[in-house]
Amino acid sequence: MSNPRPSVAGTSAAREPGARRWLSARFGRKQATHGIYAEIIVLAVILALQGKRSDTDIVSTIVGAVIAVLLAEAYADYLGTMIGTGRRPTWPELRSTLGVVLGSTVAVIPPILFVILGTAGVIGLDAGFTGAKAAGVAVIGAYALVANRRAGLSIFRSVVAAAFLVALAAGLVLLKHEFH
Repeated sequence: MSNPRPSVAGTSAAREPGARRWLSARFGRKQATHGIYAEIIVLAVILALQGKRSDTDIVSTIVGAVIAVLLAEAYADYLGTMIGTGRRPTWPELRSTLGVVLGSTVAVIPPILFVILGTAGVIGLDAGFTGAKAAGVAVIGAYALVANRRAGLSIFRSVVAAAFLVALAAGLVLLKHEFH
């Protein structure tokens, strides 16, 4: 049975209404890949920083980690294109890569925002860290839920599968934190 949902990579995503097009752009294959990876790294950094540094060090370390991950992804994509195609990426390919990498930052904004609110004293530092972890898990869960729905699973099966994938992502975050 064919999937009636439009392909994000195809031209049908460009014909979707504004909000749906924005969501399709956030949940495209490359954007989702980069967003989920960045989210796991940010959550591991947040876990590592909790209770260990001053407020300004916390924010600058998280922002620095995000910038490092984004630059590493762009660099890896640049080299991967050269290895895969035997040529340097064209300007449109470079713009596309930068768009995907910058677009993936949408995934890490919620946890970073909670940490910033915590370090600024708006909600308290412990509440900021707790909110950041919850927001990160929620973002990963949203990606998992959307992925399963786009794959044609029922809402119930999508929620069950997303819960499993969130647990797996939490394990990856803890593993990354443990060996950081």
